[in-house]
Amino acid sequence: MKISWNERKISDHGDFIANFYVKKEDGKPFNALIVDVLKGHYKARLKGAARVYLVLDGKGTFTINETVLGVEQNDLIVIQDGDAYSYEGKMRLFEFNVPATDRDNEEKLE
Repeated sequence: MKISWNERKISDHGDFIANFYVKKEDGKPFNALIVDVLKGHYKARLKGAARVYLVLDGKGTFTINETVLGVEQNDLIVIQDGDAYSYEGKMRLFEFNVPATDRDNEEKLE
């Protein structure tokens, strides 16, 4: 399977822009996207999935279950089922979710 950048589906959330290669509704057992972080991601609890972020560029912080982690290029962050998390900074992230997720897989906490 190959998906080119030109085939991505863009979802602008204001504080971040999600560039989806694969969305949940595509019917795959995963989803993959590039996230352009302009400010950050609200605090949420992940439900029924694992989420992995690779920092492609930039730097910022991830807060996972109240632990604040500084991140920079090439750092890998793993969010497990049930983890509360948020992030902020100016970063480009690769995000991979198993199984595929959407808003139903997270509980907004703030």
